[in-house]
Amino acid sequence: MNSLTVKARWTIALAASTALLCAVPAGAATAGTADTAVGWRAFGIAVSADGNRAYVAAEDHVGADHPGFLRTVDTRTGTVLAQTPLGQDGPVGRPALSPDGNRIYVLAADHLLTVDLATNTVLSRTPVDGPRAIAVSADGSRVFVTQQGSSGPGRVLVFDIVTRSFTGAVTLGDPDVDGIALHNGGAAAYVATGAGVVHLDLTTPVPTVIGTVQPLAAATEVTASREDTRLYALGSRSAQGSGYELNPFTDTSRTAFTLGGPATSADTHLVSVSPDGSRLFVLKDGWKPSATVLVYDTATNTALPDADLTGFGLDGVGATALGPDGHTLYLAGSRGETSYLKAVVL
Repeated sequence: MNSLTVKARWTIALAASTALLCAVPAGAATAGTADTAVGWRAFGIAVSADGNRAYVAAEDHVGADHPGFLRTVDTRTGTVLAQTPLGQDGPVGRPALSPDGNRIYVLAADHLLTVDLATNTVLSRTPVDGPRAIAVSADGSRVFVTQQGSSGPGRVLVFDIVTRSFTGAVTLGDPDVDGIALHNGGAAAYVATGAGVVHLDLTTPVPTVIGTVQPLAAATEVTASREDTRLYALGSRSAQGSGYELNPFTDTSRTAFTLGGPATSADTHLVSVSPDGSRLFVLKDGWKPSATVLVYDTATNTALPDADLTGFGLDGVGATALGPDGHTLYLAGSRGETSYLKAVVL
């Protein structure tokens, strides 16, 4: 397979004239294809369990205002089926679906929003200061929100979906708190912090700290495969540009790969681990037209440069999500004054 515009077997593009998805061979130009417009700036994507819907959290640009929207896209036709207003000015985060697919949770303008997907309406809007990331419990009864510390340590908050209120919090050891990933069937969570990755027990009403993964120092993001076979974290600060494999049995870590060192790897983000745990996808230089999704073999911890994805025809990539089939990667990024949703088959 040669290294051309997109190093994948196929790129899915929306045909403007027929509004149907068509397969485009690798090497075909992606710039100018009629991808789905999803707003001014896209910040997060969630994909339904059957892969038929993509939910994109984005901001629009209306005069001096930047209202948030959740747009529901039919991935088979590229059609925007619904758009749900999330509120006025404020950052929008990556959404998280409930296990039954009936609701979606999203952070917008320092609030946790509960959205009913049957009616595309906001059911609740709960204030939360300094939120960073969210995860939904395996049974769908709780939402976990990581919270930056403003004058003290960061926390993980527990949101009860029945009362639609925060019912507890666990304090972490550092004010810098970022991503969260569930593990062990939802019985545990791993949270990226400025002091390392913190292991939480989620089997109690309020999570409890089990320990901190060693010897990993600061981390920005953490991700787990759907089958609980793999856990990874991205390092930050002095460890920037490094990816770590986490051992949940011993709460230890080891360097699994490097991205070229801090000078060239300041903009790296975990995309996902494939469902079978065999591949890890990392977004590099997402804010550039040269945005690239790097692919790693998790069995050998080696880069697979011939499988890397690039040449998306966008000014940058702001959001990514791996589809449930493990073979479709969804990206959203800007081209000019609009962001577009694009799907690439791996």
